[in-house]
Amino acid sequence: MEMNMLICNKCYAPFYRGKHPYHITQCGHISCQSCLQQFEKQCPQCQRIGTISLALEEPLIPKVMPFFQPFADTMEMMLKVDAFHNNQIKIIMQRYQELDKKYEVLKTRYWMSDRNLKALMEKYVTLKNNKAKLEKQLALQMANRETPRSFVMETPADSGIFSNGSNQSSTGYSLASSSNLMKSVGLTPIGSPEKKFYRTIDGFRIPAVNRKPVKSLASLNNTQFL
Repeated sequence: MEMNMLICNKCYAPFYRGKHPYHITQCGHISCQSCLQQFEKQCPQCQRIGTISLALEEPLIPKVMPFFQPFADTMEMMLKVDAFHNNQIKIIMQRYQELDKKYEVLKTRYWMSDRNLKALMEKYVTLKNNKAKLEKQLALQMANRETPRSFVMETPADSGIFSNGSNQSSTGYSLASSSNLMKSVGLTPIGSPEKKFYRTIDGFRIPAVNRKPVKSLASLNNTQFL
């Protein structure tokens, strides 16, 4: 609607002839400058008291500009606003559906985990009870088990072996006397190696030959019984 088509809603003076500036009230009525005080006291159209008004001067403020734009422009603007709202709602719904799918997946996994946890707890309790029973059985077996006796092999005192603290054998001859007897007849006891003597010829050491004459068996017997 063009401003030239406006009239005062009190004195009905047209916009091009009335006293300027014209005003638009809070209740949506038009007043010329001459009738403004009456509108501020009480609107003659809707009887509203203490109404507030804005001056209709170029350039119009954004609050009152939509009231004086062509309807086609207003419709175009409304279509843009509607498209904007629909686009935002579409984005919000798309995001909501994504979150809803994730929520369903998480809920399913949660219930599966809860069931698995309950099954594991049951197995844990069963194994714990079995372990306690086995420990009791093991403790009972350990308590009933006899301690093995240690057997010590002792030589009897009357066996005749090493009696009276000497090295005398069961035949009455000691090891020391046998060794002395063998030395007296010129025999070397077993296990005691003979001493080797060396002589030097031209700087070389040559083992000396033991030239001690070998005694006969008869002489050995005579020597033994002397």
